Amino acid sequence: MEAYLTVSAHFSAAHRLALPDLSYEENCEIYGKCARPNGHGHNYTVEVTVKGEIDQRTGMIVDLVALQQALNHHVIEPFDHTFLNKDLPYFTTVVPTAENIVLRICQLLRQPIAEIGATLHKVKLSESPNNSAEVFADAIESPAEETETAQPLVTV
Repeated sequence: MEAYLTVSAHFSAAHRLALPDLSYEENCEIYGKCARPNGHGHNYTVEVTVKGEIDQRTGMIVDLVALQQALNHHVIEPFDHTFLNKDLPYFTTVVPTAENIVLRICQLLRQPIAEIGATLHKVKLSESPNNSAEVFADAIESPAEETETAQPLVTV
């Protein structure tokens, strides 16, 4: 029987939402306070949902420790306590909106999760209690097509 399992983790990061070809005023019209020059931070929550067949012997679809290690290694450690625009090469050319961040997390996790025997189903990123973004893994590029320049939602 197919089942779904969700794990969550937290990281803190800063970002600035702005397009370099626009003036400060134009960026403020689009992104509001998020366009301020020195950026701002969030305490993000990321939820990763995987799917797979329940193993009759173990009763699990995936090794929970391995899943949490994949999330920590590929997302939490590289993202935590960073200024996304400056510290992560991907976001030097991609506006780090919640939508683009969750898309990138999905791209980063699909292969490692496959390697531990599950299928990535969905990733949800909460920026605050008031907003979140999520993507379903089957709606984005397949692993063979993913590159450092995978199509983000908004580029700089």
